[in-house]
Amino acid sequence: MMMARCLRIAILLSAQLSDAKPGSSFQHRQYPLAFAPSPPLRRATSTSSQCTFNASLLSRTHSFPGCERGGRIIANRLSLQENSSDVLTEETEAEDLKLPETIFTRFERPKDINTQSFGPLLPIAKAVDDATGGWGLSYADLHPATPRTSVGQAFLATNFCYAAGGLALGVQGEWFLGALTEIAGIVSFWYHYSQLEFGKNRAEVRLALLIDYFTAGSALITGGVYMIQAGIDSVPLDAILAAGGAVVCLTLCWVWEFGYPYIFWHSLWHILSAYTGYLIGREHITTIS
Repeated sequence: MMMARCLRIAILLSAQLSDAKPGSSFQHRQYPLAFAPSPPLRRATSTSSQCTFNASLLSRTHSFPGCERGGRIIANRLSLQENSSDVLTEETEAEDLKLPETIFTRFERPKDINTQSFGPLLPIAKAVDDATGGWGLSYADLHPATPRTSVGQAFLATNFCYAAGGLALGVQGEWFLGALTEIAGIVSFWYHYSQLEFGKNRAEVRLALLIDYFTAGSALITGGVYMIQAGIDSVPLDAILAAGGAVVCLTLCWVWEFGYPYIFWHSLWHILSAYTGYLIGREHITTIS
């Protein structure tokens, strides 16, 4: 029995060896399970997929046309990606190490500074923009406040402090500083109304802001001259405290230059600066009299 079984196995083995000629096809042959050869690997549809092997197949000696070329292509692509990533990283690091041109570079440069927007004031607008790196004619976005919301209306109402202070000074005889304060209040109202109405990046708001610099600056310079004429020692303490508080509030407006925080601190700036102007003007009346 054992001899017959061994003989049968030998016959089957010899038949397989005689049929396995070079170039013969394995697809339609029937073999006993114990002696079935490994099926040939199917040709991949692309060069890159031919080069993707299972770890168990790497030990076999099957060869695939184009695999070596595909491997080189993939390696070259990976190398290019790595080089591009390295270049991008170096450029990013260089930008991080680059010192800012001005201290205002976090603000985007306005793109609407032209003759149509500023007319004869264009040279001044360009000078302000260039000197501050775009910060001078940038302004806060007060969204969601508008001139029709209660917050926006309360913010606009703080500009009437200038009207009240200027009127009070004019009644007492200080018509010059009083008039400058009145004009500053009117232009400030125009600027902030435009700011609330049009939103960010609008030429209409930048024009109002530029004119506000002139009117507010004129009132501030006049108040400073009055303080120098009177002497710092003779300036009332409440005027100094109000001026200090106004400067702090104005600075905080630039720290939180958006929405409700800006509205809160800038409203205080309006109130305290108007009060400071009134105190300085009243002291100037006392000094000259």
